[in-house]
Amino acid sequence: MMKYMENLPRKGLILLFVVLCHMGPGQIFAQPTVSFSVQSGFYDKPFPLALTMPEAAEGQEYVIRYTLNGSQPQKSSPAYSQPIMLDERSFSPSNIYRIQNAPDELWHCPERVDRIVVVRAAVFGKSGERCSEVATASYVITSLLGRSISLPVVSLCVDSADLFDYQHGIFVPGASFDPADIEKTGNYYRSGKASERMAHFEFMDGDDLVAQDCGLRTHGNISRRYAQKGMSLYARQSYGKKNFKGIWLGSKDKRLVLRPFSSAWTPAGFQNYFCQMLASSVNLHFDNLACKPVAVFLNGEYWGIYFLEQKPDEKYVARKQGVDSKSVRLVEDWAGHDDDGIDSGFVELMQWVAATDFSDNQAYEELSQRVDIESFVDYVVFETFIGNRDWPANNMRCWSVDGSPWRFIFFDGDAIRTTRFDAVGNAMSCDSSVSWPASPESTLLLRKLLVNKRFRHKFRTRMNELCENHFQWSVFGVGECLSPLFGVVVNDLEREISAQSARFSYPKGVRAWKANVRQLRRYFKRRAAVVQREWERRLDELDGRPSSMGIPIILSALLALIALSTIAVRRCRRRLRGR
Repeated sequence: MMKYMENLPRKGLILLFVVLCHMGPGQIFAQPTVSFSVQSGFYDKPFPLALTMPEAAEGQEYVIRYTLNGSQPQKSSPAYSQPIMLDERSFSPSNIYRIQNAPDELWHCPERVDRIVVVRAAVFGKSGERCSEVATASYVITSLLGRSISLPVVSLCVDSADLFDYQHGIFVPGASFDPADIEKTGNYYRSGKASERMAHFEFMDGDDLVAQDCGLRTHGNISRRYAQKGMSLYARQSYGKKNFKGIWLGSKDKRLVLRPFSSAWTPAGFQNYFCQMLASSVNLHFDNLACKPVAVFLNGEYWGIYFLEQKPDEKYVARKQGVDSKSVRLVEDWAGHDDDGIDSGFVELMQWVAATDFSDNQAYEELSQRVDIESFVDYVVFETFIGNRDWPANNMRCWSVDGSPWRFIFFDGDAIRTTRFDAVGNAMSCDSSVSWPASPESTLLLRKLLVNKRFRHKFRTRMNELCENHFQWSVFGVGECLSPLFGVVVNDLEREISAQSARFSYPKGVRAWKANVRQLRRYFKRRAAVVQREWERRLDELDGRPSSMGIPIILSALLALIALSTIAVRRCRRRLRGR
């Protein structure tokens, strides 16, 4: 096609351009046709931005029209005539941060917000028809912000009405809101393809840039009604690209999630991010999600700290396993719900589990062919180690491909709190009077497996290995995972906390955030010993042994010191051998 066009005379190119204009928006060019003199990115000072249209349109009755508020250009948008000076005058005039997008008790309106410059442009014909795709660029200008941003930046541009219109907008309580039922109503609780809005997504990390159109929906449960909304992003061929490429090294994702800082159950804000980082750093036999903190700007206005994360669905599994997504079976709860309703095979499995005595090793072997036991063991140990208060009755995912044993996915660690919580007891609860955070259905598989002596031995061995070798905070200054990893996570976020607090009043300030960080640090320092002791007591009871909890406190402390010393020696030896 391009070779053919190169051989056309200039008049032929102009005629071709005219014909293409009558095809309608989105059907003309495979790539945006307005060019910017400077690409999206980070810049120190204001500068002039020049826009150019295709050579075939120059000198004809075509004009570039542009916007600075994130919306797509219309025939009424300003016509470009000379370079645009990217300074304070180029900030969006819309002030969407003042639009109430949450119930009264969850709404916070800041005095001002930080801003970047977003420019969207397209070619229009003499009759006002748009003759090209919309080109978009975002500019983070340090002198205009008055500060530098230490995190990667995500800039989202969406037509304002798609987000804030009373009837149509998915970011507001709007027409669907019932003040008597704030937990289930509001436009932001709309779901499915009908709730998807077209957005332009840009991910900027140093010199790296990922830019494309995509679909945007609200995401989560409680976070949908917060002012800082959770969001899901969908790559589709109809938007121009069928994958997000380059967010993580070698990644190619169909769907992404923007998890808001405000969705964490304490103002530390990073519980899920830390847990995903920890799971990635240890050789665990379940799946977890790539995740990184970003600063989000919506239509040029600061929208706070988010965590850009893979979406735990069948597309995620298909990419990781290198299979067609149609071959993936993924269930979202212990009742077997999936995107199509109910997975009958999973339901049949759980019914069989309920009716079977797994003290019989033959039955246990049969279950091992249907459930990935190693994956399940690591999954349960990890969830109880972190003390997830929104599990197992919620936040469960497991998958199977072409009849493979069901394997588990860890996601959503926001619910970690530092107050007392019996995570082990919760994982084994059979109280039929409650349905959350545990229910008899959600603990059935673990309870049934624990009657098998071989499983208990496997579980005890792996639990002790993880608690002693991977989940320790540090041993005489030697940190295997938690201590240095925790420090990295805190350093990633610290410089951005003040802006997050000013924007959404969560946390209440930097001092409040640091106090919550200290609490979380103390929690994880003790956590391995606590959860190991709890599991040992429960397993001893099932094995009919005297509980180790009966050992005198002094002897117990002495044994713990010996164990820690042994761990430290083993680690030092491993490090010396690795030199």
